[in-house]
Amino acid sequence: MMKTERQKVIIFVLLGILVGMTVGYSALSSILKIDGVSKITGDWDIHFTTIDQGTLVDATNVSASISNQTTATFTVNLKKPGSSAEYSVTVKNGGSYNAVVESITGVDEANEASPTDIIFEVSDIDVGTELEAGTEKTFKVKATWKPESTTIVDNNKQAVISVNFVQK
Repeated sequence: MMKTERQKVIIFVLLGILVGMTVGYSALSSILKIDGVSKITGDWDIHFTTIDQGTLVDATNVSASISNQTTATFTVNLKKPGSSAEYSVTVKNGGSYNAVVESITGVDEANEASPTDIIFEVSDIDVGTELEAGTEKTFKVKATWKPESTTIVDNNKQAVISVNFVQK
């Protein structure tokens, strides 16, 4: 009798394991499907709005123009060492995202080009400068013929300067 009771217990245990495995397999093999629609709206609109000629010291402005959203081209004619031309550039964040300056390019390239005695510099804006949505920032671009220069150089020089922004 003991043997039959033992066989019954083993059968019930095996059936319990079989039921447990079946339920587990069923739970793991069921398909989970989630549907949904999400819409994110926003605008990225950062651009130069104006370039205003500032102080010219023994210089002639040949041209200053916006050549792309955040790229400007400056061509100056400086008359002698110590001459300079300054410009105010306004950049606007007309979008809905806050932005930050990632890089400013073109200054080093312009300064390495001939004539090297005429240099460009950008001030009042740096890498890391923030531009909140809906605001403007004005910065300066200046071309200077080094005052200590003793060589006669071609007095015309051009720089293409870009201020590159990324989302903050």
